[in-house]
Amino acid sequence: MRFIKKWCSFTIHKVTQKNDFVNSYVYFSVYPTKILFRTMKSLVNEVNNAVTESLFGLSFAFPQLEYQESHKVVLMPNLQERKHKVSLICGGGSGHEPFAAGYVGNGMLAAAVAGSIYAAPPSKHISYAIDRVSQYNNTGILMVVPNYTGDCLNFGIAIEKARQKGLKISEVIVNEDCSIPKEEQGVAGKRGLTGIIFVMKIAGALAEQGLSLEEVTKTAHDVLQNIATYSVGLTACAIPGQSPMFELGDDEIEVGQGIHGEAGYEKMKLKPCSEIVAFMLKRLREALSLKSGDSVAVIINNFGALSQLEQGIVVYDVVKHLRSMNIEPLRVYAGLLMTSLNSAGVHITLLKLSGDDKSFFLGCLDAPTVAPKWPGCVYSISTENARKVVQDPVVRTVETIGMEITLELQNLLKQCLKSACESIIQKETHLNDLDRGCGDGDTGSTLNRLATGILGNLDKFQFSHPSSVFTELAHIAEEEMGGTSGALYCLFFTSITTELVLISEKEGWLQIWARTFRSGLNCLIKYGKAKPGDRSMLSRGRRIKYMCILRCTITKLYCTVIRIYRYTFYTF
Repeated sequence: MRFIKKWCSFTIHKVTQKNDFVNSYVYFSVYPTKILFRTMKSLVNEVNNAVTESLFGLSFAFPQLEYQESHKVVLMPNLQERKHKVSLICGGGSGHEPFAAGYVGNGMLAAAVAGSIYAAPPSKHISYAIDRVSQYNNTGILMVVPNYTGDCLNFGIAIEKARQKGLKISEVIVNEDCSIPKEEQGVAGKRGLTGIIFVMKIAGALAEQGLSLEEVTKTAHDVLQNIATYSVGLTACAIPGQSPMFELGDDEIEVGQGIHGEAGYEKMKLKPCSEIVAFMLKRLREALSLKSGDSVAVIINNFGALSQLEQGIVVYDVVKHLRSMNIEPLRVYAGLLMTSLNSAGVHITLLKLSGDDKSFFLGCLDAPTVAPKWPGCVYSISTENARKVVQDPVVRTVETIGMEITLELQNLLKQCLKSACESIIQKETHLNDLDRGCGDGDTGSTLNRLATGILGNLDKFQFSHPSSVFTELAHIAEEEMGGTSGALYCLFFTSITTELVLISEKEGWLQIWARTFRSGLNCLIKYGKAKPGDRSMLSRGRRIKYMCILRCTITKLYCTVIRIYRYTFYTF
């Protein structure tokens, strides 16, 4: 990276980006303010070879696919078997993987053509794909083209050249984006987004059935009239070796963000997922004139950097909101379908299923395909005996076994537990602060869940039998705390329960509690593999995670033992 300085009333550092500098810093300095942008990290070798190497990776993962490196064309095997079937060809700039090469295979595409990152493939490469497919095909070729100027121009050139050769060829330009109002779309019109996957799947299924080019093309246009896509971005993307394409505040989202990294129609404040999804579906409903009682198929496309956890929440909210509008999502496809490099965000695409088209479109969506990245499978299809999402009641029975204690001791044990839990809740923030020094800062919150769970069930405990109380404590620790802490406390309380069941009436309470607590600690050592001195929650030392908390809890319980013992001694 070279910095060229020019001194005048202010200083400008002009940046020339070299391809071999991938993970680097880019400085823009204007006197007296200096701004630092950092190029996003990328796991690539040479930027110029990224597309070629990625397509090689696809062909290595799915070795039956044919990859023509010099033309960046991926072809399905056994093209000669498609002599009497229409073949589909699609493509576009790279950076949207698995689109389009991931959809090559019987039932979808015969060939896919890849351009450079965010750049349309040259017409020469598209013509090569047409020539290879038409070599054995006399039924016709359908070109599926996303509505971007470069794609339309280059595919158009290749289509016209094919027609000059006498090839039977037709095209469908996919433009289903509804994120941008019509009056602000410009001459190019609506963009082509993830709705193209519905077009490829349905048209590909009909081609596989042996329908004519005219019938397949007409259906592709029918699908186009019934789809709409809305997008929301959480972060901008960056081409490897470059800075993000635009800036978004920490509390902002980009409405209508494009798949080539371009900024969208407007910025909005970040809201809970449910509210964002409701906003998107409102626009989609208007675009498709959906009404109560309608049915749809849904694509929820991950831009690329959205976590699977978030993606699942989006799917949940989409289905929930559609059903609240009395619109039934009959098919839901979610995943990384048409990405935008490393940006985070989602597309929601709806395919309206109405009238005769309903069963027809569903049949095409459910038709088999060997395309490796099509997200549908047999579990995508709802059946009458499919398991519904239900809330099974949690039924927990606790046996009243072991020694029984007096009413006075029961009240004392209950009060001690209540006091310990209230103390933990009060110290939640302090415990989190202690944990941040050597952990993830959630110990106070985790113990708060335990204490809150105990207080919420305190009146249900069978204090007449201490073993039953510790059984309940073990259940609550396991269910409310979760993770490692939940398992450790569950083991501790469970082991105490086991010992309490075995106690003899001849033993004193001090000996009983000492033995049960020692049993609990031994159980932690057995399953946790840690011993005192290993810098674990069993170790001495002020810096050890959990040490203060566990010892605090055990101390409070031990004090309870002493109080019970003294009460018993002086009473009897």
